[in-house]
Amino acid sequence: MYNMLKESHVGGWEVAFVLLIIGYILYRAGKAKAGKIVHMVLRLMMVIILLSGAGLLFGYHASDVFYYVKAILAIVVFGLMEMSMGRASRNQPSTGFFVGALVVMVLVILLGYRVIA
Repeated sequence: MYNMLKESHVGGWEVAFVLLIIGYILYRAGKAKAGKIVHMVLRLMMVIILLSGAGLLFGYHASDVFYYVKAILAIVVFGLMEMSMGRASRNQPSTGFFVGALVVMVLVILLGYRVIA
C-alpha cells in the first residue's frame, strides 16, 4: 500500500509540473480550448496528489513535522497553480503567480526527495 501511494504521489507531482507549464503556454498562446483541457487534467492531478499525500501523511508519517510543512507548502502550490492558470485563461497578468508556483513546486519536490531537510 505504501509503494502504491508513494508512486502515485511522485508521479502526480511530475505530471503536474509538466501540465502546469503546457497549460500556461497554451493559455498565453491564445489556445483557450486546449488550455482548458490541460487545466482540467491538472486539477485531476491535484486531487490525486492531495489524496495520495494525505494517505502517506496520516498513514505513515503522522509523527514527523517535516511532512506537515511539506503538506502546507503543497497546498500553497495548488493555490498558486490555480491562480496562474485562471488568470492566464482570462488574459490577466499572471507571470508572478506562474513563477511563484514553479519555485514553490520545486521546493516541495526537493523536500519530498529529502534534498532539503
